Amino acid sequence: MANSGGRSVSVFLLCVLLTVSCSVKEDRTDCPCSLFVELESLPPSAKAQLSFSSEGFYDSRTALQDTSLMVQVPKTDVLVLAISGASPGDDGRVRIPLGFECPPLHLFAGEVDARGERAELTARLHKHYCLLELEFSGPPGWGEPYWTEIRGEVNGIEMDGSPSEGEFSCRLDSGFSCRLPRQSPDRLLWLDIAMPDRVVRTFNLARFMLDAGYDWTAPDLEDMTLHIDLSVSEISFRTDNWSTVIPIAFEI
Repeated sequence: MANSGGRSVSVFLLCVLLTVSCSVKEDRTDCPCSLFVELESLPPSAKAQLSFSSEGFYDSRTALQDTSLMVQVPKTDVLVLAISGASPGDDGRVRIPLGFECPPLHLFAGEVDARGERAELTARLHKHYCLLELEFSGPPGWGEPYWTEIRGEVNGIEMDGSPSEGEFSCRLDSGFSCRLPRQSPDRLLWLDIAMPDRVVRTFNLARFMLDAGYDWTAPDLEDMTLHIDLSVSEISFRTDNWSTVIPIAFEI
């Protein structure tokens, strides 16, 4: 009877221990989320700088084309920014120095819900600049411009991918092409044409591009060729998908 009683007590204690161990679950509230990111549309041979930020948290990584990576992030909404072609400042924004054209900027900006144990994100980078090629023709003896300059009110990209307001200028001394940053529809953009002694023509480039149907809100900005015929007072715009001609009154 004593041995039987001992076995009963042992079985009872084992059952109690199993019950307690099964009822206590691990608290993983403070454990990070494993965020898996896959890059798409990164230009060949290019690198992308990725940043991950939320309240009280920041991390950054560098990745190559067709790279998948994993980063541990807090369990919250996380802002993900991927930039190629330029280095963001300490504030995460891209600023174009005065006198320089926009870099060949490709960008992704988005937010991911990382409240679970695992999250996945496909970061498709988009083209955030327009390469503007200028062509000129005019009356006999007029000659090519000595220089041209584009002036504007957008000088970079915010952390969310939107245009950043600020003074922009780019002088084209040799060859008439300039990379323009993504524009806000209500911001000014001017084109100056100069001979050695003075500016001879100033065009409201922002208005003409909008009138021509250029879409600054497209995910990937199109490159454009602008032909200015000074003898007939008209300009023509061309992209891979469309072309248009707009009569103009010269502004000085």
